Amino acid sequence: MIPDLEALPSPAKEEASRVFHAFSARKGGYLCYPEDEAHTLYFIEQGWVRIFQLGPDDEEYTLAVSGPGEIFGVGALVPGERYNIFAGPLVDCQLLSAGREDLLKLFQRFPEIQRVFTVRLSRELRLAAERLRDLRFKEVLPRLAKTLLLAAVEGEEGPEVVLSHQDLAHLTGSTRETVTKVLGDLSMQDVVELDYRRILLLEPDKLRQHSY
Repeated sequence: MIPDLEALPSPAKEEASRVFHAFSARKGGYLCYPEDEAHTLYFIEQGWVRIFQLGPDDEEYTLAVSGPGEIFGVGALVPGERYNIFAGPLVDCQLLSAGREDLLKLFQRFPEIQRVFTVRLSRELRLAAERLRDLRFKEVLPRLAKTLLLAAVEGEEGPEVVLSHQDLAHLTGSTRETVTKVLGDLSMQDVVELDYRRILLLEPDKLRQHSY
């Protein structure tokens, strides 16, 4: 269930739970293609999904990386709209999806649900603006520190990040080579420990200081 809907009256919440369907998506696959008609809205429960397009030479350009609690595929709310993007999981993900026709019927029957989604989409537009601001004005270290803190999960030895250097480059709007260099510097300072397929956060407080 989408958290924002938990506070709604039971009839609205129950109907929403019937409209949204849970499913898993594996890393390396695709959830939508640019030419696809946008008929499904997606909500991320767990994981990270990269939103990207192809340039003139088929080079991939990351537009955004959506994480837990975020929505993508909003073109589904407009009849006849296409996705105009690729969406691919960076890691194995847990998602919720809802079809356009079901959503429009849900909004018509329960206007309070439509208001919830209007507020949520407004909030996500603000987050997108913040990301653009970070890309424009922040150096790689603050962006990477912020990303490591957001992506961390609790492991046996403490908070850890299980994303690759390339995944972190997508998340920070940088390059793999630059991310690797900055991680190496953080490792030399004993702020992180670089291990096979994981990054252990040894000093989260120091990362927070770097994230501003």
